Amino acid sequence: MGGSRSCPFHRCFENWINQQEKDLDELNQVAKEDRRNDEKLQTIAEKNIKQFQEYHERRILLVKEDPASSFSPTWTTPFENSFLWIAGCRPTLAIQLVYTLCGTELEAHLEEFLQGIRRGNLGELSSVQLGLVNELHCKTVKEEEMISNRLEVLQEDIGEQQLASLINTSHDCETNVQVMNKAVDDHAAELASIWEEADRLRLKTVKELIHILTPLQAVDFLVAAKKLYLSMHEWGQTRRDSNPHHFVSNPHES
Repeated sequence: MGGSRSCPFHRCFENWINQQEKDLDELNQVAKEDRRNDEKLQTIAEKNIKQFQEYHERRILLVKEDPASSFSPTWTTPFENSFLWIAGCRPTLAIQLVYTLCGTELEAHLEEFLQGIRRGNLGELSSVQLGLVNELHCKTVKEEEMISNRLEVLQEDIGEQQLASLINTSHDCETNVQVMNKAVDDHAAELASIWEEADRLRLKTVKELIHILTPLQAVDFLVAAKKLYLSMHEWGQTRRDSNPHHFVSNPHES
């Protein structure tokens, strides 16, 4: 694993994990001390979204250089990879998290809610907000399916190209190599395009969610999202350390 730390993807990911930990501390502090200060809450939420966008922009540049590596990351653990959809979390996971938080917050403070006490948290989403979240959910599911279909078609196309090349092999080895090289290059370019589209959908979904939520709800959502993300990373590290034989590093990075 050690050699992989020199990989640009790995450095980018580690920097992001470190940033998430710092951001979580800052969000928790603001959520605790300034829960009634909408201006401060909105500022910290927008700051986190801006950092999220900058991270995606850095990733896109790296993906264009090496699309294939981004689909089989060695800088994350096998446990984390088992949850990935096109090198990241499904955009709909963010929406499902809002639904979950809405239910748990309401259940935890149901008695207070019935008494007319309001905390302004995610358990108090209005009917208008819930309608907007539902619309976003339906739209995002459709966009996820479109991107998944693009990847499926690409996988079928590369198989057909390789089979056709093998069946129609000529005695001109140089020509065959050129044909295969072009097919692989075209495949890599399309992979990068699909990856970029998936990443943009992740970013767009979170942005739209933050726009629907109040500043306090947005901060509470970001706190929960970062806790989930960091917990998955920590669980993956723990499982890998306790089962080292389950993890095999990329031999090209050792």
